[in-house]
Amino acid sequence: MARLATAYCECGYSVNSTNEADFAVYTDILENDFLHTYTTNFSSVGWRPQEYNVSKEDARGAYGKQFLPENVQGNPLKDKKAWSGDSEHGGEAGLQLWVRGDHSNGFVSGAEMTSVRNDLLYGSFRVAMKLSQSSGTCGAFFWFYNNTQEIDMEFLSKQFNASTGAVNLVLQSPQSKSEGYDASNTSDFKVQHLPFQPDKDFHEYRFDWAPSRVSFFVDGTWLQDFTENVPTEPGYLFMNHWSNGDPLWSAGPPSKDTAMTISYIKAYFNSSDTARQKDYTKRCPKLDKAKVCQIPDQKVAPSQKSNWKTYFFSTDKGHTPGQTVSMSGALSRFAATGSGVAYIPMLIALLSAALAI
Repeated sequence: MARLATAYCECGYSVNSTNEADFAVYTDILENDFLHTYTTNFSSVGWRPQEYNVSKEDARGAYGKQFLPENVQGNPLKDKKAWSGDSEHGGEAGLQLWVRGDHSNGFVSGAEMTSVRNDLLYGSFRVAMKLSQSSGTCGAFFWFYNNTQEIDMEFLSKQFNASTGAVNLVLQSPQSKSEGYDASNTSDFKVQHLPFQPDKDFHEYRFDWAPSRVSFFVDGTWLQDFTENVPTEPGYLFMNHWSNGDPLWSAGPPSKDTAMTISYIKAYFNSSDTARQKDYTKRCPKLDKAKVCQIPDQKVAPSQKSNWKTYFFSTDKGHTPGQTVSMSGALSRFAATGSGVAYIPMLIALLSAALAI
């Protein structure tokens, strides 16, 4: 117990054990518990709602796309210490990204937000969310550098039925650009069946990005690896929810307002920013195997059925040393027996490869 009490993640975070050949350490962290985030200033917790229009010609659909900041709405639980009960504005608690049903102006109004930080280079990225219950929208969780370096998990509500769903796993690449930005004609695209309805409950969707591959997971279960066209540049993390009436993709648009709801976002990553790298070196001048924290896998759906069990380093005192943006003042529940955090040994040679930029 004394060893656990003195280890506070100064040397980073890892998704896997040191006895694995591709062991990597991530230096930076961003966590948001949107069930307990009581602010309208999302930039203060690391996110910026976006505002822009895309014409129907550029959107390649029957309608243009219109992203408005007011379509990104916080709706936390009224009781700051509870994990159930009424939300502040009624309906599903969490961060809501709305697609509007009125598209009489030729545009479908949707929602998008991006991380304030643009220095995310390799890492493990996770979101817990419940998708739209109206057919005709696309909800996405993705990392973006440009149109040929992008990692996507995209959900088409038209692909959900009475018992199952699907997620579209995508790496945008030079090949997809040559196909008119249609990745479905490339090797970096897969429609992954899901044995549940994504619009009926919250589940964790995750991708781990390493120099040699991108791995996708749902509720901690591995789905797929992509090893070609792996991005190499730093970029942003995004969430969006939209429709343009394209029958080959988003379908719709919906005839009524519909939301995609996010309960948390977690990102553990390396930074391309020189100042952040210096901060890491200052708090971890010499790699200490007792000061790397293993990131717990979310092995159950983080929903009301599991009592919202999940783990945040940000609520574990002292476990986010030197971080510039992380969640504060929230709660934490972890779905595991024993201690939620494991402190693991590490390999110095592999750390240098993981931090390479």
